[in-house]
Amino acid sequence: MITKFTTPFSQYLCKDKDGFYNVRLGPKIYLAKLSLNYTPDFDNEFFGGAQDLKFDWYSIRVRDSQDGELRQITTDDLSKTWFKGALKKVINYQRAIERTARNSQGSRYSANQRTSYNNAQSN
Repeated sequence: MITKFTTPFSQYLCKDKDGFYNVRLGPKIYLAKLSLNYTPDFDNEFFGGAQDLKFDWYSIRVRDSQDGELRQITTDDLSKTWFKGALKKVINYQRAIERTARNSQGSRYSANQRTSYNNAQSN
């Protein structure tokens, strides 16, 4: 008998008001707090710009079910070979979308305002 699952194994749920990314991997929901800056031990590539402190994997919180209580991640959860790669993939995808959205907002000033400012600075 073949069972077809209708929900994906990994799913980005949201970024809550406290800044935690909520990611569902299998039946559990993991909460990790990261900024958009480069974070050592979480990001593979550094493109320049701001850099945060090294990521602490034990800072991740786990909810075993949608309505379950939060608990700290255990060594057993972290020792699974697929876990870190899967979590990084989903969160970094969302962070890339957020960075792109933030960078594409355009200038706060019109072209005429920038020209006037630059002219005033050179006089």
